[in-house]
Amino acid sequence: MDGGDRVTAGGRPGIPLNGPAVDARADIRGTLASWADLIVEGRTVRLPLRTVPALAAFLRRHLAWLAVHPAAEDAAAEVDALVRRCMKIARPRLERRIPVGPCIVQSCPGRLTAVVREPGSTLPPAVECDTDRAHIWPPERWRALYRGRACDGVPPGLSAREISSAWRIPAGTVYWLANEHQWRRKRDGRQVFYAQEDVLRTLGRDRLTG
Repeated sequence: MDGGDRVTAGGRPGIPLNGPAVDARADIRGTLASWADLIVEGRTVRLPLRTVPALAAFLRRHLAWLAVHPAAEDAAAEVDALVRRCMKIARPRLERRIPVGPCIVQSCPGRLTAVVREPGSTLPPAVECDTDRAHIWPPERWRALYRGRACDGVPPGLSAREISSAWRIPAGTVYWLANEHQWRRKRDGRQVFYAQEDVLRTLGRDRLTG
């Protein structure tokens, strides 16, 4: 693929790599591993190998347990978002991108873009933020977006992905901490946001402000 990175050995040309695909594979492994960690903590079972096939098989075996866990909806939402991102890379399609304006999420510096995809695309049209992938509005929420109503927009707070990234802890651990310390939460569609005050009380401010 043109523009791809190349692996070299001894100065010889190597295999061309697709950078976004490499990142996607790492995201898949990381996401599956974080939910496997949650299951290991909750069920006291042996951790599987850190490979995608082994992690996927492990999650499949414990799916019934995870399905009734308080974080089940969050797990489904995170995996769904991951699949969408990976499908975008695996099956790129032509799309039109129309600038909309500043992101309406409190304190977010991002810019919104309406993404209109070609007919037959597996992904629906959406308004997306260029700074935070969790800030996304499907067609059924566009009216609320354009009205700029805070009650219909993304509520203030921190998503599990933001917490995981800032404090460098697995997403599964974030959900465990949220339940253990009874963090207040608000839901926007399938996305959950935890009260920043509660998160900082548990984890400290240094990571967020640094």
